[in-house]
Amino acid sequence: MEGRSAMKRDDPHPILIPARSAVLLIFTSTARTDRLQQTLLADMTASLQTLIGHSVRILKIDEAAHPEVVQSFGITQVPSFVLVRQGIELWRQVGMPDKDTTGQLTQQLLGM
Repeated sequence: MEGRSAMKRDDPHPILIPARSAVLLIFTSTARTDRLQQTLLADMTASLQTLIGHSVRILKIDEAAHPEVVQSFGITQVPSFVLVRQGIELWRQVGMPDKDTTGQLTQQLLGM
């Protein structure tokens, strides 16, 4: 465990999540997705952030940059979406969801 802690401190791109915040993690792979899917994902992410406001933080996690995080969530396909609040997984979607459905579900799960 000591080596793992040292590795996290040296990570040039640490992922910091406030304990009380809800976070929608979007797991991606620039190596495994084409440009069209990357564009669709970027557009959907921007739309979602507008829809849900600042009460939910959206983080994109590239599997090449953060393989430990991807592995810790058991992600096998990208894109995958995981909604987490105070360390508890509230919702998971594998593959591209409909942005309106995702926004509504996110609001419902967070009691907005």
